[in-house]
Parts: sequence; C-alpha cells; structure tokens
Amino acid sequence: MSCIYRVKYEKNGPLKFISHLDLNSLFCRTLRRAKIDVELTQGFNPRFKISFGPALPLGIAGWQEVLDIYLLKELDNEQIKEKINRFAPVGLKIKEVEPISEKENGLSKSLKWANYLIQLGFDGKINRLAKEEYYSYLEGNINNFLNQKNILVEKNTKKGLREVDLRPYIEKMEIVPCQDKIIIIRLIVDIQYKGSINPNLIINEFLKKFEEQKIGISEIIREQLIVKVS
Repeated sequence: MSCIYRVKYEKNGPLKFISHLDLNSLFCRTLRRAKIDVELTQGFNPRFKISFGPALPLGIAGWQEVLDIYLLKELDNEQIKEKINRFAPVGLKIKEVEPISEKENGLSKSLKWANYLIQLGFDGKINRLAKEEYYSYLEGNINNFLNQKNILVEKNTKKGLREVDLRPYIEKMEIVPCQDKIIIIRLIVDIQYKGSINPNLIINEFLKKFEEQKIGISEIIREQLIVKVS
C-alpha cells in the first residue's frame, strides 16, 4: 500500500529558467541522493511515482508549488522535508509535507486556482503621479477589462495560432497594497476551466491600453496553487 505525501515547495532563483521536464529529473536525482524509498510506476520503463502540479512558464518563480509523492513506507513529515532539503540544489526548497489518503483526489482534480503576483514597471510620467492616483487609475482599468464579455487573443500552440478567450480563465484581478512605489497586481486564474494558462497572455493583453505610458511587466511570481474546497 502506498504512503502518499503532498509536498509544497519553492522553485526560485536559477531554477526559474529550467523546464518542467528538467525539474522532474532534478527532483528525482535529489530523492535518490536523499535515499528516500519512492514507489515505482508499472511497465517497461519504471519511474518514480510523482505527480506534479501544473508547469510553471519559464522565468516565473513559484513560492508554493505542489506535488504528490508515493513512498514505499511511512516516514515522518519533518524527516522527509529535512532529507530532501539537505540534498536539494539552490532554488529548490521544501516548505511543507503532509500525508494524504488514497481516497483524496489527485492534483489534477484538487487544484482549482493559480494565484500570481505581477509587479509592473512604469516610466517617469506615471511615477510622478501620487500613489493613490495611479492605484485608482489602474483599478478603474482593471474593472473595465474584467467587464468585457470576451477577451480574445491569438495564442501559439503546437498546431499553430488559435484564438483563445481569456475571460473565463480570470477568477480575480486586483491591486495589492504596497509600502513603496511598487505596483503589484494579484491575478487568480482558474486552472480547471481548460487547463493552465500563461499569465503573460492575460497581463500583456491588459497592458495594451497603456502602450503610451510604457507600463510593462517587471516580474511574475506564482504565489500559490489553491486547492478546491469540496
């Protein structure tokens, strides 16, 4: 019988620029070095039985990513965390480990939303405005953006360009209050609607209105993946 653990981890620093496939390989190497007995999949090419949450786009850090790991024997939560962190490379850090039962849904059914933080950069014209003014300015434009029935963009896929409606993906979009002259937007995306979507598509479409002011994206972080409450 499998012992299943849900692991929350941080992917940051140099690991922002590795692919999801490379992250999988890196995680498996770390588990081997930590000498953690992971269950293997069935078939001709057995692999570690690990289930990752939705992939992060390249260049985006994840503060609280999620994966499920299937172990051959029960281990203490803190022991798993300490063993992995001891051998993990720079940029990978286990933050929390908890056991789950086999009756619980897998990640593809459990995870409902992805919560992103988008830091914006402004030119001098916007920075000369009082903070309250450009908060109000952006909030008004966010409301107008979300009041659209459809937000249609062209997206590159393996089959070429196709039109995508972004509006059903957007659960929430708001300004995050900050102490200094930094503007951060929190974007909550529905990842069960039709799978995960790159937040750059949404924010870049929103920022088209501000081309004259030269407002751009400074950084995007996936703050957390949110589990659907049944």
